[in-house]
Amino acid sequence: MKRKILIGIGLIFLVVIIWGVKFYIDKSAKIITLTPESIANLKKEVANQNEDGFVQPEFRQLEIQAKNEDKNVYFGDLHIHTALSFDSYLFGNRLGIKDAYRFANGKELMMATGETMRLTRPLDFAAVTDHAESFGLFVACGQPDLSTAIQEYCQSFEQPSFSMFLKLRKIGNERPLVRPLDHCDGNEVKCQEYAKTTWLQTQAAANEFYRPGEFTTFSAYEYSPTLPSQGKIHRNIIFENSTVPEHAISAFDEDTVLGLWRSLEKTCVGECQFLTIPHSPNKSWGIMYSGKTIDGDVYSKSDWSLRSRNEPIVEIFQVKGDSECGIGAGAVDEECAFEKFEPICKDGIDKEGCSGKNSFVREGLKKGLELEQELGFNPLQVGFIGSTDSHNSNTGDTEEWDYRGVNTAYESPARQRTGYLGNGEYKDKSDVKRLMKNPGGLAAIWAKENTREALFEALKNRETYATSGTRIKLRFFSSWDYPKDILNLPDMVKTAYEHGVPMGSVMNIREEGKSPVFVAWALKDPLGANLQKIQMIKGWMENGERKEKVFDIACSDGLTVDATTGRCPDNNAKVNLNTCDTSENVGAQELKVQWRDEEFNAQQSAFYYIRALQNPTCRWSTYDAIRLGTQPRTDVPATIRERVWSSPIWYSN
Repeated sequence: MKRKILIGIGLIFLVVIIWGVKFYIDKSAKIITLTPESIANLKKEVANQNEDGFVQPEFRQLEIQAKNEDKNVYFGDLHIHTALSFDSYLFGNRLGIKDAYRFANGKELMMATGETMRLTRPLDFAAVTDHAESFGLFVACGQPDLSTAIQEYCQSFEQPSFSMFLKLRKIGNERPLVRPLDHCDGNEVKCQEYAKTTWLQTQAAANEFYRPGEFTTFSAYEYSPTLPSQGKIHRNIIFENSTVPEHAISAFDEDTVLGLWRSLEKTCVGECQFLTIPHSPNKSWGIMYSGKTIDGDVYSKSDWSLRSRNEPIVEIFQVKGDSECGIGAGAVDEECAFEKFEPICKDGIDKEGCSGKNSFVREGLKKGLELEQELGFNPLQVGFIGSTDSHNSNTGDTEEWDYRGVNTAYESPARQRTGYLGNGEYKDKSDVKRLMKNPGGLAAIWAKENTREALFEALKNRETYATSGTRIKLRFFSSWDYPKDILNLPDMVKTAYEHGVPMGSVMNIREEGKSPVFVAWALKDPLGANLQKIQMIKGWMENGERKEKVFDIACSDGLTVDATTGRCPDNNAKVNLNTCDTSENVGAQELKVQWRDEEFNAQQSAFYYIRALQNPTCRWSTYDAIRLGTQPRTDVPATIRERVWSSPIWYSN
């Protein structure tokens, strides 16, 4: 009996480690036990959903792009979980790593609940990032001649119980973390070998699906230490090629990110190259940009240097919301209210359970300018990507109309996702936390060709941008002296590279008496809504204080920036909430602008990035209302303005 209790605690501990400890389930939510009877009932419910009440784009094959010295943009997802992640499996996902790569290439998948998922267009690249803390569990359960206790332990995955979560949630916060060994008979060496087998399976799948020039995969995994109240301080580790460390370093091996970086530098040697990508700063309870470790230890100068050389990118948008900026947490513009998952902390001061100043990337960029004055270098010059973090194996499935939740039996079908009770009634919003999720974003990379080497180099150089799910094409350059007619040149991009720098760069030495000039160019997603405007976001230090300003720099429909508000007037784009049809003749297919910073001060270090917005379209919750034959909820936005964020360009004085 004691043995069984220990095994049960070990199981709960592993789940808690991955999910971040606080009881995740909404107060009125249910986990659907996936018995044959329940699956049959779910499929009947799904069959009654109206999937024809709105326009769905027809599937398009991947367009192969030839090598291009001026670079192509490639869209992909560098953060996806499969049934190899313990939490994904626990919530009913039975689709594996190969399914995730097949999905990225255009294959339709069916969830255990009966809902189907499919991309409208295949991706150009992907990395499956299952939790390293899960590695080895399912290998252990697949061993012959298991003891009765281990068999019961493995069988408990199929019908999980959360009754002990509240009692045991504190276990995951213990420091240092201790690796549970119950699934390998208390033998740590055996546990490590089982984990190694999962890591080898992960690599093998990535190598199997890699097609240079057509579809790029990376060996990857997620490092997932815990914070109280479901906080995140996780990193995805991406390797350039098939030369990787023997073991995937998990939170059981190194329980701080400083230890992770040091261990990776020791074990990833020779041809091995890696980078780490943090995600969900908005759920880090301020640790992400606090300059402290998970244990409260203050970063030294060498620690900042360690971070700088290993972490060139941040995931700014995913299923758990936007991490760009927050109104009341240092930000001043209205677009910072976009897709917020956690509430903003009072007075912007970080604490557990809310997002404060040190939880947003824009404030992190300002922190970097401060550190530059203190350290002599800026360790927070990071580029942007988006990704999904879905736990359904549906890589890059970011279209609002195809959203099926991100945790199979917890968020599917539509009734469960939206909290719909029938007869036009919904559960109270406070009982349906999953309403604040979204389908996630995509990573966009500018590279000469679609290969591991070219894409990885672009990631290191930060020539990337983030999308909220759309596939807008975005260019961003800066120079001290671009030709006045550069926007009309047939070789505009070539000229922009030759006479300036692209997104992700640090500007070269200033030419005396000149201020920086920028070129911003956005092309609409061919399957998305028209563009509405381009904005410039500037951050700088002035008299020891963090400053920021947002400029509207290009408006659609021939509109001009209002001199009083500094904003583009509303172009009156409309959305029909009954069908999700949009205004086709409003907005722009292309926006292109040359902009000079007339407020530039050569004595102030600064960063600049652009944000391009689409016209409004239906949010996923509105599509689900159509599926259910009812009106959308009124306590969440009915529409969304999809957007893209360029990586910054920095000026250093």
